[in-house]
Order: sequence, then C-alpha cells, then structure tokens
Amino acid sequence: MKTDTQLLKWQLEKYYKEKRVPVWFFGQNSNIEYTNFVTSALLNLMERMQSISKSFTLAHSIEGSYFDDTNPHELYYVFTYDPGKHSYTVIIGPVLTSRPTDRVWDELSFSKNIFSEQKQVLFHSLSVLRKEDFFLEVTSILTDIFELPTPDFTEEIEKEQKKKEDEEKQNSDIVLLSGIGTDLDTSDIDITYYKEILRLKELYRFYIQNGNTYQLYAYFNNERNIDILYPNKANLQDCQFKTVELLTIAAQASVENGHGKKSCFMMYHSSIEKLKNTRSFEKILELLKEVAISLARSTRDINVYTSKDYSPTTNKCIQRIVEKMPDKILLDDLATELHISPKYLSALFNKETGTSITDFIQDIRINEAKNLLLSSDLTYLEISNMLNFSSQSYFNAIFKKKTGSTPKEFRTRADNRKEQGN
Repeated sequence: MKTDTQLLKWQLEKYYKEKRVPVWFFGQNSNIEYTNFVTSALLNLMERMQSISKSFTLAHSIEGSYFDDTNPHELYYVFTYDPGKHSYTVIIGPVLTSRPTDRVWDELSFSKNIFSEQKQVLFHSLSVLRKEDFFLEVTSILTDIFELPTPDFTEEIEKEQKKKEDEEKQNSDIVLLSGIGTDLDTSDIDITYYKEILRLKELYRFYIQNGNTYQLYAYFNNERNIDILYPNKANLQDCQFKTVELLTIAAQASVENGHGKKSCFMMYHSSIEKLKNTRSFEKILELLKEVAISLARSTRDINVYTSKDYSPTTNKCIQRIVEKMPDKILLDDLATELHISPKYLSALFNKETGTSITDFIQDIRINEAKNLLLSSDLTYLEISNMLNFSSQSYFNAIFKKKTGSTPKEFRTRADNRKEQGN
C-alpha cells in the first residue's frame, strides 16, 4: 500500500488529465479531504459524492469496498484507504455509461438544477466507459497508483455476462418468432456460423495470450477468417463496433498473461481513439492487426527475457522495454518510471544481464526482425519501419553487426534451406 500521499496525489492528478476519472477522499463526518477533479463542475458533484461517502460508512465500510451501479447511467467504486495516520473513504467516479441525451441528463443523480452550459462542462469533465472498461480502470488505479491488491469483480462480471446472455436470448426469441410462417429455415446455418465466430475469437485470444505472433499474421491474412469476423465490411460503424470487441479481448488476454495493466490499457484506449477516426475497413483491420500483434509480441517477449534470477527492478525494466517496443526508449524515461537514478539502473541491468540496456533493446529488435524475415513476406523497408529503425541502411548495419549477415542474405539462406529440405 502506498503511504506517500503527496506522490499519490500527483499521480492521481496526472491520471485525471489522461483519463478524466475523478477520485475523491473523504475523512471523518464525510468531509472532503482531496479530489483530483478540479474543474468548474466541482460543486455540481460535491453533494452526490458526500451522499455516497455517508452511505458507504453506514452500510458497506465493514466490507471494505463497494461497486455502485444503482443508477444505470453512472458508475462508482468506493473503498476504505488507510495509509497510517488517517483512514479515508475513497470514491472512484462518477463515469458515465453513455453519452448523455436530454432524457439521460434528467435521470443522472447529480444533474438537478444545472444549466446547459454546466452540462457541457460536466460532460467534457467525465469519461464515458462501459462497465467492463470501468473495472479495468479501477484495477489500474488500485494496483498501479495505490499499490493495493487487485479487486475481485468476478461477481459483477458474471452478472453483466448473464444480463447480456438474457438480452441475446430475448433477441434470438424475437428473431425466431418473426420467422414463423416463412418458408426459409436458416437456423442450422446460423448456429454453424455463430459457432465459427466463437471459435475464431477463442483462437484469436489464445494466440495473444500465448504470444503467438506469427500465427496471428497468418490469422489476419486468412480472408475467410476476416469475412466471418466482418460480414458487412461496407458498414463502417458495424466494423468499428466489432473491432472494439476484438481489441477488448486482446487487452484482457494480454493482461491475464502478465502484460502490465497500465501500459496495456493505455494502448487499448489509444487504439479506441484512433478507431474513431478511421474512414475505411482496410484501416480498421490494419489497426486491429497492429495492436493484436503488438500485445502478443509483448506477452511473448516478457516471458522470454525476464528471469527469476534477476531482481524485481531488472525484470520490471525489461517488462517496460518490451511494452514500449518498438517505440524509442530512453534510459532516463525508464529510470523515472522505476523511481531510481539512470546511473544505478544502468549499472544494475548490466551486472545482472551481462549487457547494456542499449544492446538489450537492439537484440530484441534484431530477434524480431529475424522472425519476420523467416515468417512473413514483408519487405526489408517495411520491417525496418515496423521496428522503428531510423533508416533501412541503419537497420542493415545493426542486423549485420548482430548476426554477421545482411537481412537479404539471412532470408536468402533460409529460403535455400527450405528448398533443400523439400
């Protein structure tokens, strides 16, 4: 548990700027002690937050935490935080579950007697998240900022899943009823089709969870797979919705297998923002492929390069490097994230791994380049750009330094061995 409250507050303020998720601290008698929500809409929420704090103290403080979705348009997570000297009731939220319409505004618990200008301020001050995404954000805040154990949302997730299943069953019943009296019976075809969709999604999850990047390349290059996952490529909005689902599966699969929650969710949310601006199916598929393969690569490399013989600091440094690949990575940035000096991190890493951080990063890039040369038809320039080398000539020079041959020579030898083997 983190006890440095000044650092905690700084991290929460930074978090709000990135995510627009408010966090509130209430002391005894539900007096406000701190919030990272410092906008002109503060007073509009204060009364509601104090009410939640009092309710938690009276009804849920023994449990220690409470998820509140009483109002279907807003979500909160409340818990007790005791860093030592004082105990606080902490509220994460509100986040909205949908973009507010006039009807939704009327039903929000904190929107009474506010003007239209204030509604605009409130809307731009709060995130709109699905319930599953809110759970991910809460998990990230508790584990990465408060350094508390991961909360268990199993019961809530199961309830949400059952609710969806009930809705799907109801919709299915409506479809079946609407088909009564027609001559066309497509039930067998539909069942086969949906079974195939489920199979492809499970396969997709499996590849990401196990770091099977090259199987993913083949998966995305299989036109039949894409036709099943995206049956209506002309409907851009439908394709975007399906891609959000696949991005969510990818993020969850990667986190389940050890990928850092914070970086994973940052990538997830960044990709959602990019998805909103896509204007063609080809760009949507390109984005999904890039994110899925990047997450699979991170999962694989974290397992390959970390070691039980290394200190937690070195393993965490390796994890950060893998998660940032193929972006530019600076020693100072790694040291800042790990809260140690660059000089100490460099010396520790060199001592435990036997190589410098710079060489380690180059080794990862070159290993990935070798795999791509063997398993894909990507050009040398495409591989160079994909792995963020400054130029193809620099890529060729580093590759030759590390392997003794140029990328072209490496691929040619591999192709010749295949032909001899056949």
